[in-house]
Amino acid sequence: SQTLTGVALQIDSAALESEALATHTITALLTTARQMLTSCRQELRCCLWDLRSRTFEERDLSEAIRRTLAPYLGSVKAIIRFNVQRDRLSDTETHTILRIVRELAVNAIRHGKATEIRIAGEFNEGVVRFVVRDNGCGFNPDTVEGPEHGHFGLQGVRERAEEYEGSVSLVSSPGHGTSISVSLNNQGVNHVS
Repeated sequence: SQTLTGVALQIDSAALESEALATHTITALLTTARQMLTSCRQELRCCLWDLRSRTFEERDLSEAIRRTLAPYLGSVKAIIRFNVQRDRLSDTETHTILRIVRELAVNAIRHGKATEIRIAGEFNEGVVRFVVRDNGCGFNPDTVEGPEHGHFGLQGVRERAEEYEGSVSLVSSPGHGTSISVSLNNQGVNHVS
C-alpha cells in the first residue's frame, strides 16, 4: 500500500512538472515510479508464494530457508547453517526470518551478482542472530539508494527487525561482497525453556 501511494505521488509530481516542461525531472520521477512498481510486484509475488508454500511446516530451519530460496538461486551456491530449533519460534517469527533472509539473498543475487551466499543463524539467550554473506560486487552503504528511489529492500529488513526490537548491521564495500547481520528478540510465543 505504501509503495503504491509512493508511485501515485511520483506520477502526480511528474504531471505537475510537465506544465513546467522540465523533461529530465519528469523522466527521473517516472523512472522512480517504475522502480517502485517493480518492487511492489516482487513483494506481491513473494506474498503469494508464502500463501501457497508449506515451508512453515518444515521443522528444520536450514531446510526451510533452502526451500524459500530455491526459486531464486539458479546456479548460485547457498551454504546454509541455521542452528535454531523451529519450536523455539512462533510462526510469525519464522515468517519474519524467512522474509528477511529471502530479501537479503535476492538482493545479493540481483544487485550484487553473487555466485555464493552463506547463511548462518543461532539462538542464544532469547535472541535469534543470523548473518547473510555474499561474494558479490559489494556497494558503498553510504550511497545506497533507498525508498525515495524505489528501492525498499534494506528499509524493509530494518523495519522487520525493529518489530522484534532487533537490529541490522551492514558491512560492504565495492568489490568485496556484503555481510548483513540481523538480530531479533524472541517474543516468547512457542518458546521452550
